[in-house]
Amino acid sequence: MPSQPAMRNTGSLRVAVVGGGIIGLSSALELRARGADVAIYESGTQLGAGVTVRAAGMLGAAFEWALEADQRSLAALARHAGMLWPDFAARVERNGGGGFEFSKEGAIVVARDDGEIEWLETLAAACQTRGLPVQRLSAADLKRHEPALTGPIKAALLLPEDRQVDAQLALQRLGAALSRAGVGFKFGRKIERIIGGQVFQMPDGERFDRIVLATGGAALPAFVGPRGAHLEHGLVATVPVKGQMLALAPVNGGPRHVIHTRDVYIAPKSRWVLVGATSERGRADTDIEPARIAALKAKAAELVSVLGNAPEVTAWAGVRPGTPDDAPMIGQTAIPGVFAALGHYRNGILFAPATAELVADQVIDGKVSPLAAAFDPLRFDKQGEAPHSPSQQN
Repeated sequence: MPSQPAMRNTGSLRVAVVGGGIIGLSSALELRARGADVAIYESGTQLGAGVTVRAAGMLGAAFEWALEADQRSLAALARHAGMLWPDFAARVERNGGGGFEFSKEGAIVVARDDGEIEWLETLAAACQTRGLPVQRLSAADLKRHEPALTGPIKAALLLPEDRQVDAQLALQRLGAALSRAGVGFKFGRKIERIIGGQVFQMPDGERFDRIVLATGGAALPAFVGPRGAHLEHGLVATVPVKGQMLALAPVNGGPRHVIHTRDVYIAPKSRWVLVGATSERGRADTDIEPARIAALKAKAAELVSVLGNAPEVTAWAGVRPGTPDDAPMIGQTAIPGVFAALGHYRNGILFAPATAELVADQVIDGKVSPLAAAFDPLRFDKQGEAPHSPSQQN
């Protein structure tokens, strides 16, 4: 990793965050809380014009990572992020003018046949090994926790620390909290080129001491030196992973919890019930395919019959920013003073407060914790491209 630049008094440290999604906003909030003067550059005309507003908003620390035996650092990041979320949510709600449906109901995982029972037991054992709370539910327990389930369920687990938020509301509240904290927003600014030197100059002429790249899967800006020489940031390109999902109107007798199976999830919100999602690695289009949407609804109706008659509100597709090893890139790039917060794949919402903490540790204090070191943005150059580990859909 390149040497950390000397830290200045944070009262005068100016930081530009490029990207107005959940990762960029959370990082800006933490940087501002530690005394930095922060501005957010967003290419769209509103916050979260990218993947965040298309996210289901699930905080699945246990479901997502308990089974990833070869991703211990990711599991640790997920658990840490899950522990940060209650205080993070309270802080944003307090300063952002309201809540964003931070649900503490937990998630239910169900098995529909003998093959899925084996998978469910493996998940339960993995949770116990990693210290993640898990509870096996009897038929009576399941009926009490989630009476909406009507499908052929053979076994079920409750993951009490897996939660959810409304991603769009979370962005709105974060934006309000940041505005109240004095963070500047620059909308409609697609940053294609940054001039680097002792300080960094943005295309609008503004100068900053540090740059945080939180662009999701969007193209990264080019960096040039004061005399026009190209500066290499050393980052690999993110890998697009398309996901299609469906929003159904709320119905009487609908589910209260997030419900997972091996190949579909149901996430109830106050304004709709989300059903998702496909996982199409290598696809960067946002086209909606009616057959895939119909298949999602059919799977949801098999689990919760009342959803079969629920009106379809909308459907959409988003492109998750993956990496070769499906782990994010967090930390300093090959350019001193330029930091990455990229490639969070399907867990940007979950990882947001933990990423913000790791970014601020490095930007403000020059501190790289053992957890942060696992997500070194330059790890692919050091070790060769990491192999892709297959992941469950989300």
